[in-house]
Amino acid sequence: SEPMKSSVISISNADNKPDGPRAVTPGSQVETSYSGSTATCRMPPFSNPLLGMAASRIACVKCGYTAAIRHFTFDNLSLAVPMANTTTIEACLGMYTVIDRLDDFKCRHCTLTATLHKTIADIGHHQAELRTVESESKRAKRHIAAISRLSDRQKELEKALAANPESPLKGVELVSPPPGVSTKQTMIARTPRILVLHLSRSIFTPSGDMIKNPARVRLQLLLDISPFTTTGHINTSASVPISGPQPLSIASRADAKRNNCLYRLSAVVVHAGSHHSGHFYAYRRVAGEDEKTEAPGTWFCISDHTVAEVTLDHVLNSGDAYMVFYERL
Repeated sequence: SEPMKSSVISISNADNKPDGPRAVTPGSQVETSYSGSTATCRMPPFSNPLLGMAASRIACVKCGYTAAIRHFTFDNLSLAVPMANTTTIEACLGMYTVIDRLDDFKCRHCTLTATLHKTIADIGHHQAELRTVESESKRAKRHIAAISRLSDRQKELEKALAANPESPLKGVELVSPPPGVSTKQTMIARTPRILVLHLSRSIFTPSGDMIKNPARVRLQLLLDISPFTTTGHINTSASVPISGPQPLSIASRADAKRNNCLYRLSAVVVHAGSHHSGHFYAYRRVAGEDEKTEAPGTWFCISDHTVAEVTLDHVLNSGDAYMVFYERL
């Protein structure tokens, strides 16, 4: 049985619907129906402006099999911060959506293939033993019964490999092959109205102590997340991204806005101090009247009971951002 070949899955990329009566729990699965190589995702109505949807794929490098693309909702993205003096939000998002290598993942297709090979070998063993005994003996009947049972198992395994390797196989003892190399990637499949980014700064020293990553994260007023989103067509190949959106240098702001991928900074939560102690304060943008997309607005710093107006450059260069809030344009 040949492994599943690379294919393209078409996913609905309609605009977000108006707020519905039902809430969606972050991290919950999204109903997905498959027909051939096409997947249709049924999104429940959103009542939370923070909710978006992500697509996750695990693919086996050895056989090329890709399990069903998993979709799940989120209300924030926790991004690792690179170990550097300075970095950007794009670099953090790039780390979140990068193709990761998994060395200990057990591929379902490889598992069924190994089980099938063992089943065929067992059939051959019983057939060879059958030729050495009398046709009407009890041993012969036992071998014939085993061959019949194993032949049914062979057909069941071949059917699963051809149609759906994820289907349950009752009564079949699966052979566990050696762990192989697989890849995993997660991308944003549906953008939320408010994008909340948590910058995870906890790191471990060689001695095992947990400290705060002091990298200064450079913020920007406008953020185009097109390179980190799916395009509506999902690739199942293990060695390429789930989708291939246009890079920042090609995609225009108008295209990004039309595709619900252009965001404007609206608030920042900053942590000043070490991993074990410190102080939180926030920056908040207040919109002006009839403002344009690039309008910086008026910014305020809120620290306990103190409120002071600050410049946009002061906010963008604050450096120690802990949570960042972007509003979709």
